[in-house]
Amino acid sequence: MSGSPRDRLSETSVSVNVLAIVMTLLGSVASAPAQNFGMEQGTTYFTIDWERGQHRGKPSVRGYIANHWGLAATDLRLKVEGLDVAGAVTSTTVDRIPGDVAPGSRAYFEVLAPPAPSYRLSVMTYTWVDGGGGGGGGGGGGGGGGGM
Repeated sequence: MSGSPRDRLSETSVSVNVLAIVMTLLGSVASAPAQNFGMEQGTTYFTIDWERGQHRGKPSVRGYIANHWGLAATDLRLKVEGLDVAGAVTSTTVDRIPGDVAPGSRAYFEVLAPPAPSYRLSVMTYTWVDGGGGGGGGGGGGGGGGGM
């Protein structure tokens, strides 16, 4: 180790910079490619058919999320944004869709949401399950019309 404080500060600064680069590289390598964190690809893989509802006297949105991809999806998180009349977001609620949604199938959901003139729904996160699906899809019912 060098003797002067200036040399030690310079070595520490270089070490911190190298560590930051290594952490950035490891973080990108260690990321699970099967996850999606609100990226627009969700609209390619899923469709959401929903309507306004009431659950025990509280406002909700309910409907079906359909999986159009060849793998089952699990750990689905649905984002419900309450919008004012100008279209600005006034509230955000995130809720988990229970179970897996098999390829070509759909799952029912109901999410409590603060009252709003309209809502916007999107898939926030999901994980693909390699090797098929394990239920959780569902059929029946007609869904909604994307209710506003």
